[in-house]
Amino acid sequence: MIFGFIKKLIKYYIDKFISWVRIKKFNLELHNDIKKYHQQLDKKEKKVKIIETGKFGGDDWSISIGDVDKDA
Repeated sequence: MIFGFIKKLIKYYIDKFISWVRIKKFNLELHNDIKKYHQQLDKKEKKVKIIETGKFGGDDWSISIGDVDKDA
């Protein structure tokens, strides 16, 4: 009778450990997928290259004329 209890207890903790490992694996895969998605977005995002900057007006207003950098 006591051996049956110990056997069930060991089985319970093994099942808990396996489920914990599966959750950790899922979280790691999800994190890697999100990381890849963000890297793809960064590649697609176009950077603006400032060509000319100037000041005008009395309150130090400024304007920047830019072009989309196709190399980035």
